[in-house]
This record gives sequence, structure tokens and C-alpha cells, in this order.
Amino acid sequence: MGRMKEWLLAEMETQHDEPMFDYEVNFLCPVCGQPAAGYMASEEADTDLVEEIACLNPEEDHSWTVRILRSHNRTRAQLDGHPGVPVNVVPGWMPSGWDEPEPEPGAYGIFQEAMRDWKKNVVELSTMEGTGSRNRMLFVTLYSILEAYLSDTIIGSAMEDVGVQRKMLKLEGLKEKQISLETILDKPDIVREMVKMTLQGLSFHKLAQVNGMCEAAFGKPILPGDRDERALVMKSIDKRHDCVHRNGVTKEGTKHDDITSDYLLKLGALFENMGVTLDTAVSQAQAQKFVESPVDDNQGA
Repeated sequence: MGRMKEWLLAEMETQHDEPMFDYEVNFLCPVCGQPAAGYMASEEADTDLVEEIACLNPEEDHSWTVRILRSHNRTRAQLDGHPGVPVNVVPGWMPSGWDEPEPEPGAYGIFQEAMRDWKKNVVELSTMEGTGSRNRMLFVTLYSILEAYLSDTIIGSAMEDVGVQRKMLKLEGLKEKQISLETILDKPDIVREMVKMTLQGLSFHKLAQVNGMCEAAFGKPILPGDRDERALVMKSIDKRHDCVHRNGVTKEGTKHDDITSDYLLKLGALFENMGVTLDTAVSQAQAQKFVESPVDDNQGA
């Protein structure tokens, strides 16, 4: 939500060639203690910045108002209501009008190649027991491969297809958005950019959310249809969080001991099937778009 606000405000201003003052801020959430991080930007050097920055806790949503106070070449940051929380500010700059790169094309082919390398690593590096550090790293790497593929495919499709963009307008953060006609005149592709920025802010390891998005946008869910396979995938989401943030231990102190080489290969096969499902659904949605193209009523008259 913070970056969306930043972008919309930027669109209301005249573009210049001067650099934009860019700041990365990070702090520990006053409620849950999880890291919080985000970017704040301005074209003016001595004005204060105010932005909402969310913590990175995937289980709870905590957002805080961060103020960057700038005067006489001095910069400091603070949280509204929590002046005692240290906020680290890393200054930088980027050109005005800077944009993030589009997702790389050919995401499915890259995904297939990455999965082949990953399976080779499982065979060569994994251990039989399910508590080893190597296995946890291979497990987290598997998730990173899937997340990169999901984000490149979904964002790339939304950037190319207005129909997909229209369906994405139901996403949280977009469905209530209103844009002035003046803004549309100044930036005709503003909806496309808003959809892209919203999607780039999602956590693609939240597979239930991604599954619903794929079903709405492409007409097909990607999670396994088999109940047991679906349960295995869904349980792996919390397991991923424990491996990334808690050394493979749950909040209750129980260590995950089932991340065996067999488990890795089984989950990897399910992720591969999800990749095939999404690639097929995107291709079919693109083909259907041409089939359903309106025909000129004057033809054949």
C-alpha cells in the first residue's frame, strides 16, 4: 500500500531529469519483533516524508507510519507512536521516472531447468534424516524456485493482457481505488502500472492466495486436486516459514524431522505439476481470448 501511494503521488507531479532521493528504511516491529522494511522516495531534498511501512511477518499484518525528517543535510527517521524504536535509514538515489524491470519472458522453461538442477542437488547433497541443515536449505530453495516462477508468470501475463488486468482489479488494494480523468490523460497506462505494483507487493509463497488469484484470472486453480497432496502442499507453507526464520523449529518448539530426501522429491514433483497447470492455464486463457474476439457485425452483410 505504501509504494502504491508513492507511485500515485509521483504521477501527479511533473517528471524531471533530476535524481529522486531514495531511502530504504528498516526496523523491528514493536508488536511482533519481526523485521520491517520498505522504500521511501522524494524529488525534494529538504522536505519530510511520511509513509506506511509493514512488517514482514507472514502470519500477522502490522503497519507503522514512518517519518523521515530532513533539514540542513541531516536525515533521521521515527515511528509515529513509538519514538523509542530505532529506525535505520539507508540513503540513495534513483533517476526520476525509474521503473522496475518487467518479468523475464520464458518463465516456464526457466522453471523446468531450475527444477532439473534442484533435483540433481537433492540426489547429491541431501541426507536421509529429516532434520539436517542441508535438507532445510534444499527445501527453502525449492520454494524460491516456485515463487520466482509464479511471480514472473502471473505478473508477466497481467502486463500483456488487459483482460487479466481487469480481473486483477478485484485484488485487495485495487478494488477500492479511484483515479481522476486528469491522471488518466497524463498516464494512459496507469491501471497496468498499478496492477504490476500491487502484484509485486504480494508474497507468492502464500499458495492459497495465489491459487485463488490464478483461478480468477486464468480460470483454473493450481493447487493439487487430490486431498492428501493438497494437504501436504499447504502444510509446507508454515514449514517453510519455520525453516527460514526458526532453524526448522515451530513456534511451540517442535523441530521438523520429516524433511527427508523422499519428502523433498515428492513435494518437488507436486510443485512441478503446479507449474505445468499454471503454464497450461495461461496458454489456454490466451487462446480463448482470440476465440472470443468480437466479430464485426457488418461482415457478410
